[in-house]
Amino acid sequence: MTASVFPSVTAVIVAAGASRRMGFDKLSFRLPGGSTVLQASCAALTAHDAVTELVLVAGQNLADCQAIADACPKPCTVVQGGATRADSVKNGLAAAHGELVAIHDAARPFVSDALITKALQAAAESGAAAPAVPVKDTIKIAKGSRVVSTPERSTLFAVQTPQCFRTALYRQALDAVDTATAALVTDDCSLFELAGLPVTLTEGDYANLKITTPEDLQKEKTMRIGHGYDVHRLVEGRKLILGGVEIPYEKGLLGHSDADVLLHAVMDAVLGAAALGDIGKHFPDTDPAYKGADSLALTREVAAILTRHGYKLGNIDATLLCQAPKLAPHIPAMRQNIADAFGVDISAVSVKATTEEHLGFTGEGLGIAAHAVALIE
Repeated sequence: MTASVFPSVTAVIVAAGASRRMGFDKLSFRLPGGSTVLQASCAALTAHDAVTELVLVAGQNLADCQAIADACPKPCTVVQGGATRADSVKNGLAAAHGELVAIHDAARPFVSDALITKALQAAAESGAAAPAVPVKDTIKIAKGSRVVSTPERSTLFAVQTPQCFRTALYRQALDAVDTATAALVTDDCSLFELAGLPVTLTEGDYANLKITTPEDLQKEKTMRIGHGYDVHRLVEGRKLILGGVEIPYEKGLLGHSDADVLLHAVMDAVLGAAALGDIGKHFPDTDPAYKGADSLALTREVAAILTRHGYKLGNIDATLLCQAPKLAPHIPAMRQNIADAFGVDISAVSVKATTEEHLGFTGEGLGIAAHAVALIE
């Protein structure tokens, strides 16, 4: 059976998990190609010829799921997840119209077209199928820290997704198992097993890993670089604040916030490296809440945004273009403020200052500019 002659297939992508073991929203983590984990998983199922529609089961990432659905070239519905995985799948199944359903964990972004085809083919023939790979390690059954037994490794398989079913048969399995029992299952095949229905294992792929803990991202660890630039005019009647340090001077920088040109460049560099926009997007100068805002506090918020998206700062290198005043005595404090904001050692932060030999607007003392480069991973 080829993909082109499958009955209609609904791909149900379960993306409602809380990422508790990861510590941040793993589905928003950007892979080396630039797509998030969620986008990559959805794209893999969308690209399969047999998939006629998609259902995204969302949690707190409802907006991200809706954006993917809006851009999807195939019919795509977003539904809200439930309290348990079984509830989430049940909600997704309620919106499915295909004769076959392929239930896929959104945290498996590396699934291949061939793997999907094999699972769908087996499900069309037998009613239920799941890709699986032989377990490589010896498995121990233990009670507390004491080994009870060692099962025969040749009989053990790690089951993956998408797990594929005849839709009507899956609904039958749901009806055959009470709600309390269904809530205990960790994969959809278990539901069939509890209902006394057979499941066929198909060839899985070790590359089809599920991102569950930070260690699962080590193979995908990558460095990203961003650049930030900002400039503010020097005026009388304003404090001069650079890198969170108030510097004695007859003039200060003009801006909606405290106009800390150094921190603005640093924040833009970090946000740019993660492709998360700029400070104007996150802290718009049209919002009264940011009038006179402490840029050091905003920098801490950018650090939190970085963490929520699964990145950490590698290092920052910044240069201030300033004719006067002399900034060298204040640079250690600037570096420490930036390091503290991002939770890194001061050795990861470089701040330099240079004049422009009285050339240009900075050289004429009309303003101060800053460049920053940030590396994140």
